[in-house]
Amino acid sequence: MRVLVTGGAGYIGNYIVRELLEAGHFVRVLDSLLFGDEALQPLLDEERVELVEGDIRHIDDLSYALEDVEAVIHMAGIVGDPACSVNEQATQSVNVEATKALVEVCKLHDIQRLIFASTCSVYGASELMELNEGSSLNPLSMYAQSKIDSEEIILHSTHDRFSDPNEITPTILRLGTIFGWSRRMRFDLVVNLLTAKAVLEDDIPVFGGEQYRPLVHVHDVARAFVEVLEAPEEVVDHEIFNVGDNDLNYQIKEVGRIVEDHVPDAEVRFVEHKEDERTYRVSFDKINYNLGWEAEKTIGDGVEEIREWMLEEEVTDYTCEDMRNSEYQYM
Repeated sequence: MRVLVTGGAGYIGNYIVRELLEAGHFVRVLDSLLFGDEALQPLLDEERVELVEGDIRHIDDLSYALEDVEAVIHMAGIVGDPACSVNEQATQSVNVEATKALVEVCKLHDIQRLIFASTCSVYGASELMELNEGSSLNPLSMYAQSKIDSEEIILHSTHDRFSDPNEITPTILRLGTIFGWSRRMRFDLVVNLLTAKAVLEDDIPVFGGEQYRPLVHVHDVARAFVEVLEAPEEVVDHEIFNVGDNDLNYQIKEVGRIVEDHVPDAEVRFVEHKEDERTYRVSFDKINYNLGWEAEKTIGDGVEEIREWMLEEEVTDYTCEDMRNSEYQYM
């Protein structure tokens, strides 16, 4: 297929581009390149890759990028609670209004598939043991609300292909908390940040620690997008899938201990103050059973690869003063 990946030069996006190429697809990337194109540099010599610099808020850029495309993986947006809280107007424009425009332009270009990157943050704080795709949503941030709004736009603006064979097949993927090394590295994610602190400072500060997070490696997430793209339409049409693994629902204090086990001389330090009220455990049975997809990498795998990369590249700064490492600092 010819696939457009919006935000394809990003932390997750560049992995998706690689997975698509390995699966034999043609890939066009639409990205504003706010963080540069370094993550895609090794791939740009490929005949099946095209990079278009543009803004998803601009109809002309969307229309150009969608020419002769059959499917869209929509990754572009302002990511994370802190970054989205800096400028709510910008978040609304980039995360919601641009999604609305994308759906309409997709219709004009007869796009067959549209896969949207949402987040498990939409579940917010819940006392339930496990939340599934039908659970009530409890957004605690502008970021989570913008994802819910985009989900509704995508699902309600399209009909199922059984009633209209020419309609788009949309699928929503609610991603767990991502971790792992990427060519466009981010240190504003819990596993990545704790690993960086452990490597450089021998310190692993855990705030609160009782709160749960569903974790998933960035490479596994990319595999999930390709799995959905290649699945039969009737399996994924107007469906929502949580992306992660039941065995990777961890309390933050447990994450700290895992990092401690993989970084010599580093020690966990517990801090009573808890800034983030989100806590949720998520069920990933649906994507496991319906698509046969399972996560392959553990938190330990992610910690090890980040640690080895930092030592090899002599990385000395994780504080995100380099804005490419933090959505929040850029905003």
